[in-house]
Amino acid sequence: MGTITSSRRWLLVPLATLAFQISVTKATTIETIELLAAASTTEAVTQITSSVQRDLNIRLRPTFAGSSTLAKHIAAGAPAHLFLSADPDWMSYLEGRNLVIPGNRIDLLSNQLILLQREKSMPSANLTNLVSALGNQRLIMGDPDHVPAGRYGKQALEYLELWQTVKSRTVFGASIRNALALFSRGHGRFAIAYITDARVYRDLNIAFRFPEKSHTPIIYPLGLIGKETNDRAKRVFDYLQNEQSRAIFSYYGFTFLPMPR
Repeated sequence: MGTITSSRRWLLVPLATLAFQISVTKATTIETIELLAAASTTEAVTQITSSVQRDLNIRLRPTFAGSSTLAKHIAAGAPAHLFLSADPDWMSYLEGRNLVIPGNRIDLLSNQLILLQREKSMPSANLTNLVSALGNQRLIMGDPDHVPAGRYGKQALEYLELWQTVKSRTVFGASIRNALALFSRGHGRFAIAYITDARVYRDLNIAFRFPEKSHTPIIYPLGLIGKETNDRAKRVFDYLQNEQSRAIFSYYGFTFLPMPR
């Protein structure tokens, strides 16, 4: 059969080394966990994403948009392991399509509905003078047909018997952040948003808080998405309920609902 020549020995060594490197690379490849989250959670979830990478060595990739948009994308087959919605109805929408793993849905967060204005010096609106304070200017809010903050806002205005008066002067955004981007650029006199948004938009000021009884409870459910449990996604699901996540969500103004793990 003969002896392996020197040149052939040199060829076999690099090939063996390359094969070993490929096997190691495959073994150490980290699966990306996809988290689709309501736009109002952008800052908190972005910070938690770094904590997940550090503490769990899991690559978490968040995507932010309006809850209805995200739910419809998931239903259409978009990659998703976790869904954090600003509206329980959109989580139920996915449950009705058997896209939430049974027993893996939890009410994670709550929020407060507020009216924002730009300058502290301008006369503030209150529950009785909103229409006169608005004058002939615009009210900015999320689209009630698609955006949870917009739906809660419409409910609150209907409760106060103001919706019919102000709806023709209202400008709708495709998400709460889209609406606030318009408002922060100078459009409109007031904006309906969450108290967590006031933590992010430091140049905006709270005119007043809507009574909790004026709208349905603001609940953010978290769910595991798919047909079967992904172990790494389940670890992130649990992590979002622990003390570290609680501290981050609370810093941005959310009320944390579950008992920390």
